[in-house]
Amino acid sequence: MLLMAASIYAVMAWRGQPLVIESSQSLVDRTGGSIVNALNAQLARVEGNTSSLAALAESLPREEDLYLQAFPRVVDDNGNAAIAGGGIWPEPNAFEAGTERYSFFWARDAEGGLEFLDDYNAPGAAPYQDEEWYSSARGAEPGQCVWSTAYRDPATGVAMVTCSVPYYLDNAFAGVATIDMQLDGVADFLTENGGATGGYAFVLDSAGNVIHFPGANLATADMQGLANLVGEMPWLQPVIDGINVGREEIEVKTAGVLDEPASVRLFNMQDTGWTLGLMTPQDEITALAQTLTRDLLVVILPLLALLLTFGWLGGRILLRQIRSTTLQIDQLGQSGSSRELTIYRDDEIGELRSAVNRYSDKLQHLFGEVRGVADAIASESTEIASGNTELSSRTEQQAASLQETSSTMEEMAATVKRNADNAQEADQRVKESAEKVKQGGEQVSRLAQSMVAINESSGEVSTIVNVIENIAFQTNILALNASVEAARAGEHGRGFAVVASEVRELASRSAASARNINGLIMKTSEQIETGSSYAREAEAAMKEIILSIEEVTARISEISQASNEQTNGIDEINRAVTQMDTVTQQNAGLVSQAAGAANELSLQAQRLKGLLDEFHGSSQEATPMATLSNESNERYQLT
Repeated sequence: MLLMAASIYAVMAWRGQPLVIESSQSLVDRTGGSIVNALNAQLARVEGNTSSLAALAESLPREEDLYLQAFPRVVDDNGNAAIAGGGIWPEPNAFEAGTERYSFFWARDAEGGLEFLDDYNAPGAAPYQDEEWYSSARGAEPGQCVWSTAYRDPATGVAMVTCSVPYYLDNAFAGVATIDMQLDGVADFLTENGGATGGYAFVLDSAGNVIHFPGANLATADMQGLANLVGEMPWLQPVIDGINVGREEIEVKTAGVLDEPASVRLFNMQDTGWTLGLMTPQDEITALAQTLTRDLLVVILPLLALLLTFGWLGGRILLRQIRSTTLQIDQLGQSGSSRELTIYRDDEIGELRSAVNRYSDKLQHLFGEVRGVADAIASESTEIASGNTELSSRTEQQAASLQETSSTMEEMAATVKRNADNAQEADQRVKESAEKVKQGGEQVSRLAQSMVAINESSGEVSTIVNVIENIAFQTNILALNASVEAARAGEHGRGFAVVASEVRELASRSAASARNINGLIMKTSEQIETGSSYAREAEAAMKEIILSIEEVTARISEISQASNEQTNGIDEINRAVTQMDTVTQQNAGLVSQAAGAANELSLQAQRLKGLLDEFHGSSQEATPMATLSNESNERYQLT
């Protein structure tokens, strides 16, 4: 109940109350909107009349008699008491040339009628064109009303505002039409309608002057702002701060005449620049949510208490029946009792007792079958024990034989491994020899190639020597020709003849040397050719030796590989035999354990038989049961 109460309160506080408060605030918004619309309607009527005055001023001929006849009817508005006066205020020289002030203004007298006043046109009066309500309308759009700030009439002391609408002649500003509206009607309207939310309403003009505020002393010579009221109403300071920062909703701890916490909702009137404040007590906003929470708790908590009482009584009755059934179930297993539970009611408890009886019958049948199986196990386990003993003896003999075989295989494996190592070492040596022979063959091949290159070079040298010999022969012929020419020259060619003789001598010696070199080259070429043939024969022999060594190496590698394979095979056989020896020994141990387990099984079977006899009674024999129905089988499986 406490949890439910806390849950209800939490739901209302966290969800319901905000929704209700939101709905209440929506009501406040609608109320404020209605008041704003009503005020706008009143002000719109004044704006319409003022626009009509401006339109007449633009359309009527500028004749004083026409103005005095037409304008009072528009200003009067069928005796509307909210209108204090109104008129037309032309620009200098706009109505009559040479006249700066030519206004037409009507004000209500004490009897409520309109009276024409010409005071603003007096020679000593201040120019009305300098007034704020006039200058503010200068430059405004045609037909647009410019509302002045609130002020008190110097003659009557009544608070009022002025609607100023400019009018134009020949597209030039010609003057202003005005209507003065008393604010007493606004105050009465707010007093009548401001209490719709349980509080009150107040209005400020565009300059912050107080037009209406319940509980405030506004009977002063000048209009007052909220700041002037803080001295006697200090709680207004949060409202002033909120207005200055543009807030729309402000919370205050006290609300003047309400003297309780309240919420201030501010509404802006776009056309006039006024601000409407709607003061609503906090209790009015949260009262519905608090009432709903209290009503829910008052209704639900007693209902929960009643339900808990019924649940507690029903639970006690059910637990009493379950305890009785449990006690009878405990009695089923005492002293081999086979009594059935008494079924005295046809409900869930009765079904439970019926299921217990069926389960007891199944247990009786099951224990009878288990006792028969226990007898069979006892006899079979004895035979298994004797067979396991004999099997253990044979297994031990087999294990001894496997140990001898394993020892022999280990010796064979060691011998084959030594042969494999020797074959592998020989294979390594042969491979090294083959590598060296191959290197010798490569060197012989390079020698043969060098001999061939030398032979070719000798041929080239012989060709060069032949060229030299030809050059010596040509030189000799040239020297002879030179000697002949020198002889012809006589005394003048004697020196040249000596030179030609020396040249012939040198040419002869060069030819002889060339012939000697050529002979030596021919002899050397023959020797090189012989050496090249020997090198080629040696290269062929080395290639045959290399092929033979490679063949031997291949044979030795095959022998080494075969030895390694034999070694691996013998190792595998050895491991298999060792594993068989280990497994056989383990089997021998398992057989011994199986023999002990068979003996223990025989003892446990005898004990199980004794326990079943004790459950059924020493003289009671198991009796077969009839086949159970499908429904009983399903209940048994579920159990």
